[in-house]
Amino acid sequence: MRLSHEERSLPDPVCGMDLSRKASVEELEYKGRVYYFCADVCCRAFKEQPEKYVQQHRQHGIRSE
Repeated sequence: MRLSHEERSLPDPVCGMDLSRKASVEELEYKGRVYYFCADVCCRAFKEQPEKYVQQHRQHGIRSE
């Protein structure tokens, strides 16, 4: 059984928490990719230093949508 686009698990790029698109509190597009966040505080941290978190995302082999 395949998970729908809404149900697929994606990591919050700031804290690493796995969450589905439906469960995310915030979402943000950055350089053509959408990132999902578990809390407002994670989204704010990403907005302040997006490259820091995008780089960490890449180093761990994590893909955004």
